[in-house]
Amino acid sequence: MPARLREMRWPSDREAVLSFQYEVYEKNFPGFRVTPGFLRDYAVQLKQAARSPYEHMYVLDNGGAVCGFLWIEVRATMVDPLVGYVKNIYIAPEVRGQGYAKMLLEAADEWFRFRGCTKATLDVSVCNEEAVSLYQSAGYEIIRHRMEKSY
Repeated sequence: MPARLREMRWPSDREAVLSFQYEVYEKNFPGFRVTPGFLRDYAVQLKQAARSPYEHMYVLDNGGAVCGFLWIEVRATMVDPLVGYVKNIYIAPEVRGQGYAKMLLEAADEWFRFRGCTKATLDVSVCNEEAVSLYQSAGYEIIRHRMEKSY
């Protein structure tokens, strides 16, 4: 049975979504370790987002098991009054390569357009080549580079 897209249910989906963050953060930020404190803070942010009219969360439900997650937001910037922003996207390894990431990105596009956004943005780590390729195949373009200097 294929996974289906549905709105995230707080708190029943909370633990599954939190468990995804180990791979999301530790893969995209080499050397970073997800700690209980990080997960506690992340859970607070999710709970706040669940109540916000400017944010939305979806999950992929595979027969009652959550196997994917999308967290999106509408933002205003100095140059754009309404921009869609993909805050977090995750597909479990066992269902990757089946088109679910594109399904989530299409749901984001629909949600953003309905709210009047003229474009969507996201951040991706250069070390995550699979994600960069996915986003490019979904129509995202690299328009700027974020640079860092460590101390």
